[in-house]
Amino acid sequence: LSERCHDYGTKVCIQVTAGGGRLAGPYLQNHGLAVGPSENPCFVPPFKNTRELTKGEIKRFLSAFEQAARIIKNAGADAIQIHGHQGYMIDQFTTTLWNHRTDEYGGCLENRLRFSKEIIESIKRGAGKDFPVIYRFGLTHFLEGGRTIEEGIEMAKLLESYGCDALDIDSGCYEDNYYPHPPTTIPVGSFAYLAEKVKNVVNIPVISSTRIGYPDVAEKILATGQADFVSLGRPLIADPNWCLKAKQGHNEDIRPCLGCHEGCLRRLMAYKKLSCAVNPMAGDEVYLRIEPARQKKRVRVIGGGISGIVAAIVCCRRGHDVLLYEATDELGGNFKSKYLPPFKDDYRRYIEYLKRELKKTDVKIEMNHAVTEEDINDWSNDVIINAKGASFRYLPIPGLDKERLTNPFKLYEAVDYTGKEVAIIGGGLVGIEAALNVAQQGGKPFVIEKMNSIAQAAYSVNRQHLELLLKQYGISVYLNSDIEKVDGNTIIFTIENEKKIVSFDIICECVGMNSSDIKVDNNEKIIKVGDAVHPDNVLNAVWTAYRQCRLI
Repeated sequence: LSERCHDYGTKVCIQVTAGGGRLAGPYLQNHGLAVGPSENPCFVPPFKNTRELTKGEIKRFLSAFEQAARIIKNAGADAIQIHGHQGYMIDQFTTTLWNHRTDEYGGCLENRLRFSKEIIESIKRGAGKDFPVIYRFGLTHFLEGGRTIEEGIEMAKLLESYGCDALDIDSGCYEDNYYPHPPTTIPVGSFAYLAEKVKNVVNIPVISSTRIGYPDVAEKILATGQADFVSLGRPLIADPNWCLKAKQGHNEDIRPCLGCHEGCLRRLMAYKKLSCAVNPMAGDEVYLRIEPARQKKRVRVIGGGISGIVAAIVCCRRGHDVLLYEATDELGGNFKSKYLPPFKDDYRRYIEYLKRELKKTDVKIEMNHAVTEEDINDWSNDVIINAKGASFRYLPIPGLDKERLTNPFKLYEAVDYTGKEVAIIGGGLVGIEAALNVAQQGGKPFVIEKMNSIAQAAYSVNRQHLELLLKQYGISVYLNSDIEKVDGNTIIFTIENEKKIVSFDIICECVGMNSSDIKVDNNEKIIKVGDAVHPDNVLNAVWTAYRQCRLI
C-alpha cells in the first residue's frame, strides 16, 4: 500500500488502536474477552461487564504497539495515527466515566492519560523518535459524566508534552453517535470551533474533522485559522477525486456526500462491503465500471428524478442514444428544490450536481412531457426505463375527507405555518422531516405513529439525531397509536387503551408510497429503476439505475 501510494507522491498514515473495550460485541462478551480499564457494562447486548485489565496485560498492549509501529515503519508508511476517540478502549482509559482504577492508571487526568503516554512512547521506540504520531480524540463527549471541553483542552496540552506531532480533534462517543458520525441534519462546519480551541493552546498542527464535506467549508476553516489541516472521511467515498477536483478549482464537479450512512456504515454493520449511496462503484470499482456497449441502442427514460437522471447518464456513457422525459417543468422528482428544506442541503447540492452531470452528456430531454401508454406502445424497438417513482399512499380513516388532506411535499416547502396546529399521520422519515420543517416555519406539528419508534427505515445514527431535533423543537410524537376517527377539526386515537383527542388546523398522511407502474402491451421490455421497483431511499434510486443501466 505504501509503495503504490508513494508512486503518486501521496503520504500514508496508518491508524492503530487498542480495541473496543466496553464496545465489545456479543462474541467477545460471551467468551470472556471483553476487557477495559475498569469493569463497565458493554454498550451492546448482552450488556455483560468488561473485565479490568491487569498491569501485565497493559504491558502486553504496549509491546504490541511497539511491534506494530516497527512493522509500519518498515513497510514504508509515513505516519501513525492513534485512535483515542469515540469511547473505544484508549478513550475509556482517559475518562472518569469509564476509568475507575485506583492505581497509577486511574484518578487524576495525568494518570488517566498514562496509557496514552506509554502508547506514544512505545510507537516512538518501534518506529523511531522522529516518526510522526498523530493523536485523534474527542475534545468533549457531549455526555454527562464524560469529558468536558475544558478537560479536553488540558488533555491536548499534555499530549503535546508527551511527544505527539499533531492532534486530530473530533467529539462525541457511541452514546451520542451523531457527533462523530454526523447526519445531514447537522450543518457543515459545525465542529471546527473545537479544533480552534485546541489550536489556541498548542504549538503542534491541529486537524479539524467531521462534517466538513465541501472545499469552501474546508477552505474557510483553514483561512480563518481554526485548524492547520482538515480531515475527510465519507466525502472521499462519495467522490474519490474530491481532492483533485478541489485542487483544480472544479468544486462544482464534486459528488456530495449525503450523510445518510446507507452505503457506508449501514452496510458495514450488516457485514457487507463498504460502499456509498451516491457512488455505487465505491468498493467495487472494477466490476461496476462503465464500459462502452457492444451495440448502440435507443433508450427512453420516463421520469426525471434521481433514478431517471442516473439512468440517463449511465446509458449515455455506454454510448446509447438517450431521451429523457419529465412530466413537469423541473428535474429532481421528489427532490425538487422547493421540497428541500435547509436541513436537507446536502440533497439540494446532490441534485444540482446530477443536473450538471446530465448537461455534460448528449442526453436529449423533453420537459413537460407526460408519457402515455400510446407513446410506449409506439416505441417498439426501444429500451424503455420506468423511473416514474411512486405516489403517496392514503389510509381510509373514518370521518376524514381525502379532499382535506395536505400533500406531504407541501409540508416540505417554505410556507409560513405560524400558529398552525398540523397533524401528521405517520412517523416515518417523511413524516418526521415534514414535522421538522413545519416547526422551523413557525407551525405546531404533532406526529401520530402506529409503531414504537420513529423513522424506522433511517440508519440509527440519523434517527438518533432526529429524535434530538424533535425534542429541541418541542414536537409531540404519539407512538403505539391507533387512530379511531377524525371528527371535524379533531383527531381521536388511542395509546394503550387511553383515548386522546387533539385538535388541528391542517392534516397530512405520511404513511408510505406505492410504485408507479406502467401498463402496456408488453411489460417485459420495460426496465424498472428506483421507486418504480419499490419505494425506498436515495441508495435504492441510484443503485438500481446504475447497476441495471450499465448492463444495457
